[in-house]
Amino acid sequence: MMEQSNVRFRQLPSLTHLIFGSRLFIGLVILFSAGTIYFASSVEAAGIDLGVTAQKAWDSVLIKADAQTKLTLKQAYEKVGNWKTQEQAWEQKIKTLHAANTAELERLRVEIRQTDAAKVAALAEKVKQTQARYEPLFALYSSVNRQLDAAKAIKNKEWSAAIRTQAETLRPVVKLAREDIRIKKKELAEARKWKSAEIKRLRAMLAGADSAKKQIQTAKKQASLAKERYSNALQQFKQSTKQSQTSRVLSSLNTLASAAEKWAGSKQNIHTLEQKVSTTYVKVRQEIAKRPK
Repeated sequence: MMEQSNVRFRQLPSLTHLIFGSRLFIGLVILFSAGTIYFASSVEAAGIDLGVTAQKAWDSVLIKADAQTKLTLKQAYEKVGNWKTQEQAWEQKIKTLHAANTAELERLRVEIRQTDAAKVAALAEKVKQTQARYEPLFALYSSVNRQLDAAKAIKNKEWSAAIRTQAETLRPVVKLAREDIRIKKKELAEARKWKSAEIKRLRAMLAGADSAKKQIQTAKKQASLAKERYSNALQQFKQSTKQSQTSRVLSSLNTLASAAEKWAGSKQNIHTLEQKVSTTYVKVRQEIAKRPK
């Protein structure tokens, strides 16, 4: 009885190894299967968008073709799919970059309008406060001058002399006050002039993207034409698969690949132009950042 227990005990490691080894193997099989499914999906995603009928016709062409011809056809088919995948990738990049450029343009316009706004507002407030501070002095000086005119009118020499002395005492003080206001108004005028010049300069830099934007509109028209040529070539390919003539199928595939390449190239061109717009905005942003806060 004891020997049987020892035998069973000795068998446990082997049994455990078998169980866990099996689990590991099953896990690897599942992982490999998932990877295979993913790879298959990726290859399928890179293919041409065919309907059910066209797909059957294409499969029929492959079945009937010899090994070398089948390989050539598949390579041409994958080439089309690769260009189509690139076109889709460029389209997504264009959308992302264009959205970023649009948002940045709006931010830059707001910030350009606000150029030196705080500085100009502060100087304007300083002028206002300075004028208010000197207002009692100016009122007193005006009153003294009116009294002097009245004293002269009634030919009262003693009163005229007293008022004249007071007026002469106030005159240099009033002169300094007016000079102070003049200086502050000049600073405000210069700040406003500088602000206008800076806004004009920054807006001119911003307008540097206009050329690229016009080119983008032209490039979009070219992309639309490329898309149309691709659609026509795709219809020709589908038609050729129905006729099951290998040479015509291969020829239509090559034409389709060329159309897909041009379509992808047109999208890449649009993205390149969007990058030029982005580069212009970066330069404007750097100029704004250089300005004292």
